[in-house]
Amino acid sequence: MVGSNLSASFSSILLAGGRSSRMGKDKALLRFGSENLLDYMQAKLSELGCHDIIVSRNQPGFVSDTIPDQGPLSGLHACLPHCQFTKVLVVPVDMPALTAETLLPLLNNQASASYYQDCALPCVLTNSKELQTDIEQQLSGPNGRRSVFALLQRFNAQALSCQNESQLVNTNTPEQWSQLCQIHGQTQEWMHES
Repeated sequence: MVGSNLSASFSSILLAGGRSSRMGKDKALLRFGSENLLDYMQAKLSELGCHDIIVSRNQPGFVSDTIPDQGPLSGLHACLPHCQFTKVLVVPVDMPALTAETLLPLLNNQASASYYQDCALPCVLTNSKELQTDIEQQLSGPNGRRSVFALLQRFNAQALSCQNESQLVNTNTPEQWSQLCQIHGQTQEWMHES
């Protein structure tokens, strides 16, 4: 387990509640290896040493958005109150190339929030009433800034450089998914829902 290299315990929020409109099917259910992406990414977070994984997904058995159709901030808004730890790693379900080596610098960074330059996710946030209130205001207000990147800016997050930027590519379209599968030696059979 990689978690022994961590400076503190942490919670994880796995964002898996998007509409997947560009993909044409639920990304969380796409096959990667022998599992769907949802199970694969949960296992990856467990291997990292996380014992508190909160899944944002608008399906029974998961945490659903309380303010729907507002993107990743809605998932954060719904999940943050469920986190056991102050340090929270936020990971999208559609980045299966992420490795522990890429996530550890974010988790071990001493800043209150951190992310990789030019890529808002994955990121680490410090869960607080201030953070939760800010997100709720952005989601509720008519002029709210609803992107994760804007949230990171508001909380003066530290932008880190990434040693392996190819791990930061998410898969939003069938073409991107096909490329990722080819890079990781997956055949077309892995591209079907479970």
